[in-house]
Amino acid sequence: MNPIDNHIKFALSIKDPNVIFFDYGYEYKQNRRIKVYRATVKTGLERCPQCGFDQFNHNGHYLSRVTYLAANASEPVYLELHKERLLCKNCGTSVMATTELVDKYCNISRATRQKIFMHLQDDRTQKSIACDNNVSPSTVCRYLDKYDDLFRRNYNYLPEHLAMDEVRGVGGVLHFICINGAGDHEIQQILPDRLKQNIIAYFKQFPLSVRQRVKTVTLDLNSYYQDIVKVVFPNAKIIVDRFHIIAMMTRAFNQSRVQLMKQYSKRTKEYRILKFAWKLYLKHCDDLEVKQLFYDRHLRQQVTQQERVQLGLELDETLANTYTIMQGIMTCLKNYDKDGLVIYLYHNEQLSPKMKATLITFKKNLEIILNASESKYSNGPIEGINRMIKQIQRTAFGFRNYHHLVSRIKLQQMRTKPNKKGSTLSGIGE
Repeated sequence: MNPIDNHIKFALSIKDPNVIFFDYGYEYKQNRRIKVYRATVKTGLERCPQCGFDQFNHNGHYLSRVTYLAANASEPVYLELHKERLLCKNCGTSVMATTELVDKYCNISRATRQKIFMHLQDDRTQKSIACDNNVSPSTVCRYLDKYDDLFRRNYNYLPEHLAMDEVRGVGGVLHFICINGAGDHEIQQILPDRLKQNIIAYFKQFPLSVRQRVKTVTLDLNSYYQDIVKVVFPNAKIIVDRFHIIAMMTRAFNQSRVQLMKQYSKRTKEYRILKFAWKLYLKHCDDLEVKQLFYDRHLRQQVTQQERVQLGLELDETLANTYTIMQGIMTCLKNYDKDGLVIYLYHNEQLSPKMKATLITFKKNLEIILNASESKYSNGPIEGINRMIKQIQRTAFGFRNYHHLVSRIKLQQMRTKPNKKGSTLSGIGE
């Protein structure tokens, strides 16, 4: 037994029996101290793979230096492998030893490659990943290019529930993004742009029988996507995201409040009532505190949250009616009350112009608005993915390559899905 070989293999987690370590030490490379472990790689052959003859002549060793995992990034680790070369005495075929530590014609170990892929799932720059693994940033980019091939493009399957949106990406261009609206919210596709003909062309690659199985598509009130859904998904029900409905109403109410506030002098109590604590007006009425008092320094008195809102609504009847409609629709969406939503949309009087315009938009899209009031699906998951994409770009100081951006997005999403992550990483070194 070779104690040096056993100790080094234990320290480096190497189990290949054909690799036999015989020496180790420090060297200097580009003014950096590096660790070098020297080993001989045996062929392990008993017969020639070409003719089957069982006698060989020794033909020296092929020396290669392989980058390996390092516990300390300031001290890179290299494996100096002396690969045995043999010549068949019968046919003259040359055979060189190989090892599972590294691919043929490659100087970066498989373990290092797997570690790079694991680091790419974190919110880090590619340059910092390259420094930690003792490779160049260009090498990390090449692995990203190879990673894109690991995704299986299955044109015989689509989820029953889809969610669509756009996200700003490379060069400020808006990219189309589509995810599974239920389950694990896996990203289905990110296209380089959001042109209608390109989106339709992508989904037309799926057979009609596959597209007919899509039951719902969740999106915002952009009619652009509604036209696409009607063309490619004949049986799908369009659902408007409830967040966008509420956002439109709260924006309309906020604008109405500001317009009324500007009618008063800045020194008046009415102005202060409308100016400050504006977040309470946008809060759901059931969430307002009705018992706990707080001191409002702008009004110089103690009030509850409900009383604070009521003081502002008492200043103008139109504002109060606008607030009632907003709260009523929010309650109907929260309770999945389809009939109540219709009543609020068609039975309202004396509203602000901004809220009237918003309700007109809702009435024009009545069918998909009502679908939102009875469906549990929303664009919340895709908005969360958009937030993740913005963070990836912020950390990387932007991307110039669209495919690198998409690969980083999919890799980072895999971090929350260990089952898929393991199956994908298992094929990296093959």
